[in-house]
Amino acid sequence: MDADTIAELLETAEKRRARAAEDPAHLADLADALLNLAVAYNDHGEFPDAIATAEEAVDIWRSADGDHRGSLAVGLATVSGYYLAIGLDEEANAAAAEAANLS
Repeated sequence: MDADTIAELLETAEKRRARAAEDPAHLADLADALLNLAVAYNDHGEFPDAIATAEEAVDIWRSADGDHRGSLAVGLATVSGYYLAIGLDEEANAAAAEAANLS
């Protein structure tokens, strides 16, 4: 993905952040946008941003009303992969185990 794609995904995430601030029923939409942005960051080699953004998405899915287990599992699996890539094996295993328990 190129820098333009990241800019577009960042803009989408910020719009969804504003919407979720007005109406928390849209928190899961924000988390979806953040995970998409995290993947783009990762693909572009911006690993610290990828990890932080994916972790934020996971935190939002955990706190959002409703059943977001599927999305949370995907987010945790993504975070797990990012952790493995930087050598955080214990954290990666914990995130993967949590994801498996949700599926």
